Amino acid sequence: MPLPLALGVLALAHVFDWASFLVMIARHGLGAEANPIVVTLFEETGVPGVTLAKLATVAFAAVLAVFLAPKRRRMAMVLLTFGVAAGLVGGFSNIATL
Repeated sequence: MPLPLALGVLALAHVFDWASFLVMIARHGLGAEANPIVVTLFEETGVPGVTLAKLATVAFAAVLAVFLAPKRRRMAMVLLTFGVAAGLVGGFSNIATL
């Protein structure tokens, strides 16, 4: 898979996770969130803090993959695969709560 496409899939997976999180907490409250780190972050910083944390972690993974790809393409793709999987698992677990 081309690197730009893989980065786009990473971003979409995490947009899905973020958007489904917002819907979930709007319907069921913060108690529906299973990740205690996200709960604490939300309690302390609200949606802006969770959004910035999501952007920062996705950006970190993307930049790391871009730097790895020229010499360690397989490692970069494994990193992106785990990142996509994390976003999808988060999003689908949020959807399951709805």
